[in-house]
This record gives sequence, C-alpha cells and structure tokens, in this order.
Amino acid sequence: MRNLLIALGLSVAALSTAPALGQGQSNQASGKTEKKICKSFLNTGSRLNKTKVCKTEAEWTEDRDENAKALREKRGSQGGPQLGNDG
Repeated sequence: MRNLLIALGLSVAALSTAPALGQGQSNQASGKTEKKICKSFLNTGSRLNKTKVCKTEAEWTEDRDENAKALREKRGSQGGPQLGNDG
C-alpha cells in the first residue's frame, strides 16, 4: 500500500512539473517571469504526507477549467433522469 502511494505521489509530481518546464522556457525567451503559486495537497490515506505543487496562475486556471469540463462531461454521460421528462 505504501509503495502504491509513493508511486502515485511521484507520478503526480512528474505530471505537474512537465508543463512548468515548458512554461519556464517560454518565459526565459520573452524575458518575463511569472510568479509561481504553491499549493499543498494531502495524499489519500495519510494525514501527514503532503504533496506540494507550484504553478503559475494561468496554469492553475487551465487545470481548473479542464477539471470543470471533465466533470460536466461525466455528469452529462450518466444518463440519469432529467427535469421535464414524463417518462
């Protein structure tokens, strides 16, 4: 179980740093540096183990929008009863 959590944490860290690397290269080319916003997330199954993720405000906004879109798609695909249907 512990190995699974470690593997999950490493994969989250790897995925979260990949866009940051690409963003940093474009910032260096344009001469701008955007402020990073860091957030800590509790790992499932542990009260003590946290994962720290740092991204720019634009990256956090993009992640939030993608998550909202995925949630809307999931809710729409469940095929439950909808308001206004008599059947």
